[in-house]
Amino acid sequence: MKLKKLAASLLLIPIILSGCTQGASGTPDTEKFTIGISQLIEHPALDASRQGFIDELKTQGINAEFIDQNAQGDPNNALMIAQKFVRDDVDLIFTIATSTSQAAKQAISGTDIPLVFTAVTDPVFSQLVTDLNVTDENITGVVDAAPIKENLELFKELKEDIKTIGIIYNIGESNSEVQVDQTKEIAESMDLQIETIGIASANDIPQAIDTISKKVDGLYIITDNMVATSMPLVAKLSQEKGLLTVSADGTHVTEGILISKGISYYEIGKQSAVIAKQILADKKNIAEIPVQSSQNLEKKVNVKAMESLGFTKDNKAFEGAEFIEQ
Repeated sequence: MKLKKLAASLLLIPIILSGCTQGASGTPDTEKFTIGISQLIEHPALDASRQGFIDELKTQGINAEFIDQNAQGDPNNALMIAQKFVRDDVDLIFTIATSTSQAAKQAISGTDIPLVFTAVTDPVFSQLVTDLNVTDENITGVVDAAPIKENLELFKELKEDIKTIGIIYNIGESNSEVQVDQTKEIAESMDLQIETIGIASANDIPQAIDTISKKVDGLYIITDNMVATSMPLVAKLSQEKGLLTVSADGTHVTEGILISKGISYYEIGKQSAVIAKQILADKKNIAEIPVQSSQNLEKKVNVKAMESLGFTKDNKAFEGAEFIEQ
């Protein structure tokens, strides 16, 4: 009898030990994934996308190890980062901005590693996908296309007789070229003229603002990564010149830009994480996941900039906005 009880006890040991591998909720641990994150450069918008991605994957219950890399604004670094991810055989690559996405596409060629991008304005123009609904090269993601017409309308609400608006952009960023062309086309239909100045480095910004301020009444801040790294300077110099500033990125308002109406970069990061979860955990074919865009726009106003330009909160342009006291 004692031997039978001992045998029964020994049989229970594997069951007890297997129970020790379960999570606190009593459910078995989920599969662990390795995700490579390649971000072009540090600035609030791209940082927000990265954080949104990480936060949402945790919310989705994905057990992931993140290899977080920053290309420091250099496309060559972006390519080396992506190639290292491929050699490490990561389960998925998440890219933030156009250059890192293009580099990762080159690196994953011939592999089965999925690529999810965000903060890309036009993935067709940037040759990431052939069509927003055709994602058969193991690539999909979330675009950060700005509501250009709505932003230009803000200028008219701020200054009814405004005629000329300026844009400063990085001549080496295809993402910016797309936005400049789109803005010019939309502005023409609104009886607005667009003046542009291309820059090759952030050091060119002070001279560019000084030059363009002599020709325009307002500065439209497109989602240009080089300009974004110097946003406090852009805001300061623009205010000194009395320029109205409108951005498509709400993070710019916290850095001194007057008003924004656009997407939340944190939210598109979260949206990208949902796609990653579908690919990794749900085993959904990436060809069935079209490129997505955010439908939720937010309006923000910088109170200090507003007051320095002589506006009050009851201005029509600020209707429905969140007022930022910074």
